[in-house]
Amino acid sequence: MRSSLFLSLALPAGIAASCNADNCLRALRATARLEAAQSFCATFTTASVTETSAIPSYAVAGCTGNVASRVSSACSCISTPSTTSTFVPSTSTSTSVATSTPTGFPTGPKDCLDPQLSCHNTTAVADLCCFNAPGGQLLQTQFWDTSPSTGPNNSWTIHGLWPDHCDGTYDANCDPSREFTNITAILEYYNKTDLLTYMNTYWKDYQGNDESFWEHEWGKHGTCISTLEPSCYGGGYKGQEEVVEYFEQTVGLFGGLDSYSILANAGILPSRSQTYTLLEIQSALTTFHSQPVTLGCSSGALDEIWYHFNVLGSVQTGSFIPAPPDGSKSDCPATGIKYLPKYQATPTSTGTGGGPTGTGVPYVGKGYLNAFTGDGGKKGCLISAGTWYTTGTCATYNAVTVGDGFTLTSSKGPCTVQGDDSFSCAAPNAAGTVFRALNGSLAYAGSSNFYAAAVPVGSVQQKVFTRVDAVPVSFVWQSL
Repeated sequence: MRSSLFLSLALPAGIAASCNADNCLRALRATARLEAAQSFCATFTTASVTETSAIPSYAVAGCTGNVASRVSSACSCISTPSTTSTFVPSTSTSTSVATSTPTGFPTGPKDCLDPQLSCHNTTAVADLCCFNAPGGQLLQTQFWDTSPSTGPNNSWTIHGLWPDHCDGTYDANCDPSREFTNITAILEYYNKTDLLTYMNTYWKDYQGNDESFWEHEWGKHGTCISTLEPSCYGGGYKGQEEVVEYFEQTVGLFGGLDSYSILANAGILPSRSQTYTLLEIQSALTTFHSQPVTLGCSSGALDEIWYHFNVLGSVQTGSFIPAPPDGSKSDCPATGIKYLPKYQATPTSTGTGGGPTGTGVPYVGKGYLNAFTGDGGKKGCLISAGTWYTTGTCATYNAVTVGDGFTLTSSKGPCTVQGDDSFSCAAPNAAGTVFRALNGSLAYAGSSNFYAAAVPVGSVQQKVFTRVDAVPVSFVWQSL
């Protein structure tokens, strides 16, 4: 028990306290207890304390290990009562992650009046708040996940923002004290709800744990970006602004790099039969980006793109300048590259949910519309009203060819996409909505991605929409 420990906690004579901006200091600087910590520290370095019970519990909890040394270090950095800080909940190694900065630093993110372009210096640059080093080349990396599929079927997803050395090597996990495990809570604290909504759609983990994926990317890569060091924010540092700016900048870059559209505009579309050459793919992306990109393939299928940048100034306020790759090489073959569609499954797959096993030409005559989610598994089907259901009997749909598409009807009536973007089958619906097959999946307006608020459970049905919602789902025809 901590209360049974006996230590001499006075600052040893002749040893100056060092100011380490660690979780111990954060524990004392939290807004909720700053005044109490200042009062404690005012006497701590001048009086001898023989029991840890005489130290506030929050300080003991935050200053593990050599308690005497760490408390002394933290107290040496606690300034006058005029010092302010902001409390942000955290589940890192401390529950309080708010900090304030010693005097002498500028207020807020540093203004870079004469910024230099990273990876272009000929001598060492001292001010690493305005110059990214040693991670001078920033890579915005993207995934195309198909096994299992993640994100919308007409968009790549975010992998991360990585600071590489200018020769292709890199550092990782540069500051364990800032490897936060509450990214969602941090963004919510700063009212970044729109950012979170976007990340929940486009920054996806193939195992379904987006929060852990975000934590990994920040801890491994974000903590190695020199211009995002807390000291670069100065006296105005509130706590974890650098986390917010890492995710904002990554999302901002990704939003301007619509890889799906770039490739589609060059005639490169997901397909189970068509293949492409490395030159075709690289040319389309290089034309847009103005510099070559790094391409990644798995088993001959395209699944990753890295866009390379040098940065003029800081990551927070600088300009991202497209740059040639820093040493990484594409590992895709020269020819025969597959670009597989997301959320695809063979029409004969039975999965779960009680669907039958008939086969036939898709979207002609009678059939079922089986549902497939991001893990590639079958999860129920559409029932007669056009809603998604995972238990019970699938509805029989009738598909009638119209031009290069088809209409759908169930026992409830014609199926249409309504004004609220919902898929509906009902007698009052006007017949005439023409659907198409896209790589075997039901498609509307050029997209085979439909969405629901959640995966149906038990007797609960879910309405299906063409607009983006929490759960992407695709539907595959199973002929009777």
